[in-house]
Amino acid sequence: MGKFGLSVVSTVIAFVLVVGVFEVVQNSRYLKWRSDFDNLGWLGKLTVPSENPVLMWEYRPYGEFERIKTNRWGFRDFDFESKRKPENIVRVAFAGDSITLGFNVGAQETFVRQFEAGANSVDPQLKIQALNFGVDGYHALQISELIRTKVLAFSPDIVVYTMCLNDFDFNHSSGSKSRYFKKPKSWFLYRMDKLYRKLSRVEFHVYNFQKNKKVVFKNLLEVRRVLDEAGVGFQIIILPIFRGRSFDEYPIRQMHEELGELFVENDIPYSDLLEPFSRQKQPPEYFSLDVWHPNANGHKFIARQTVASILPN
Repeated sequence: MGKFGLSVVSTVIAFVLVVGVFEVVQNSRYLKWRSDFDNLGWLGKLTVPSENPVLMWEYRPYGEFERIKTNRWGFRDFDFESKRKPENIVRVAFAGDSITLGFNVGAQETFVRQFEAGANSVDPQLKIQALNFGVDGYHALQISELIRTKVLAFSPDIVVYTMCLNDFDFNHSSGSKSRYFKKPKSWFLYRMDKLYRKLSRVEFHVYNFQKNKKVVFKNLLEVRRVLDEAGVGFQIIILPIFRGRSFDEYPIRQMHEELGELFVENDIPYSDLLEPFSRQKQPPEYFSLDVWHPNANGHKFIARQTVASILPN
């Protein structure tokens, strides 16, 4: 072996050793971090490990923390004694993350509850019942699994996935819960991905959308297939992010357009709320608590738009 070959082998060995030491150090730090992590006080009181490896976490029955209370089924909703749908009821199941859950708003302020009230006032003969299957931190693959494994058991007539644009991120948007319940396979690759995204200067939501859209749409098509076989309707509501001084300066409009094209190509019914929000001539902060979470005003507006989108003409 020549000098060049020895140099390459030495470099590879040194690299492997450095990465190995890095993994050991990071694992040690992770164990310390994990022992201190409490999900803002939600762990145990509300959030518990799931037996389903895809879901990773779920809510405990009759859990309670601050303004969030769950029923016997582990969801923020009324305490139904049975999963069975009552007669003469149109059941609309909403699946999503902390937006659907109603992060930092009261139970009656969530768009799910306001949708139910609004829909029944428009057409009382329909007798619509809305169910809230929101779980904070869930990304698109978890929400797809939630629909298949839990939501269908409640015999909905239609399932509505309220999509936050961070749902294409599988690691960072969960408030560290993803790392807590599932340690990354490689800390080196985990850090390299963060570094690459930073150096690429691609907007966070767009970066994860381009990275993960194929696997997300594969799962959504499977969800639609399962729901079709069960005779259940399916619709996606796209929610905007609340960033900037005005929706006229909305930074990721192109992502909405590409999403819409993909939904049309895959024959998935959807409604995009970016333009309805934009027409209100109010700044994003009027509707929101932060970049992702709507406040009471935002939930009220989402409910009105969802009624118009879901109810038959």
